[in-house]
Amino acid sequence: MNTKTLCLAVLSLGKASGYDIGKRLEDPFGHFVDVARSGVYPILKVLEEEGLVQFENIEQAALPNKKIYELTDKGRDFLKAELEALPPSHKIRSQFMLLLFLAEMLSSERLETIISKRIQDVEYFLQEVPELSKRVAGNKGQEFVLKYVIDKAVNEKNFLENNSEEFMESLKSEVMEEETSNE
Repeated sequence: MNTKTLCLAVLSLGKASGYDIGKRLEDPFGHFVDVARSGVYPILKVLEEEGLVQFENIEQAALPNKKIYELTDKGRDFLKAELEALPPSHKIRSQFMLLLFLAEMLSSERLETIISKRIQDVEYFLQEVPELSKRVAGNKGQEFVLKYVIDKAVNEKNFLENNSEEFMESLKSEVMEEETSNE
């Protein structure tokens, strides 16, 4: 999904400043796609020129005016058309999984730290679920995605807790076999 469509998607949730759009691209949209916040302002100018968004200048004391953007009807129609055409690909980009993929190149201490940190991150996310649930309440799509992500998180945590020890042992055995064959 391109930055243009992502900015429109953020604005579909309500009016927002450029700064707020950038923050929302990190959370919640950052869970779905990677996008640079620096691209928001140039895209907002393009969207405004194309009539897909409009803005209101808000005066602020001792600060520059703030632009609050919102979708136009044309912008909402454009976003709907983009979403209808968007293929539902599912890519996982994870440095964590890359490190596991290359586990044979890591020390056992580093690998234990990586796995432990991931379990902690998932536990932290699961602790945040009540607050996240409040934020998405009433939006069926967001509620469904949250349930989906919770299920994935619970399964990931269980998998790591149930399989990490055996994984680590298999790597230690492999290293010992290599050392023995090299002697």
